Amino acid sequence: MRYHFHCTDGRELILDRRGRPLRTDGDAQRQAEAVARRLMAELLIAADWRRWMVCIHNELGEQVDIVPFPTTSLDDQEWNAISDYSSSAKRLILRGGMNDNPVR
Repeated sequence: MRYHFHCTDGRELILDRRGRPLRTDGDAQRQAEAVARRLMAELLIAADWRRWMVCIHNELGEQVDIVPFPTTSLDDQEWNAISDYSSSAKRLILRGGMNDNPVR
C-alpha cells in the first residue's frame, strides 16, 4: 500500500504528494519518524519543531496515524534564550554540537 507523510504544525503544511509504498502500518510509522528527523535536519524554516507532527495517510486518503516530531531537550526558557541565534547556530545547538554556553 502507498502511504503519504504530510507534516504540519497546525499552521504550516508540507504535503507528500508522491508517497511511498510500504507493507504495513508499522513500517509507515517508522518511515514517519525518519521523515520528521530528515526535515528537522534539512529544513531551517522553523527550528522550533515542538508543535510539528507527521500525519500518515494511506492511498485511500484515510488517516492511519499521527506521529509527533521528536522532541528536543530544550524547554521554553532555553528555546527563548537561543531564539536570536542564526538558523545554523540553532541547528548546532539542537544537535548538541555546541557547548552549554555558546558565544553570540
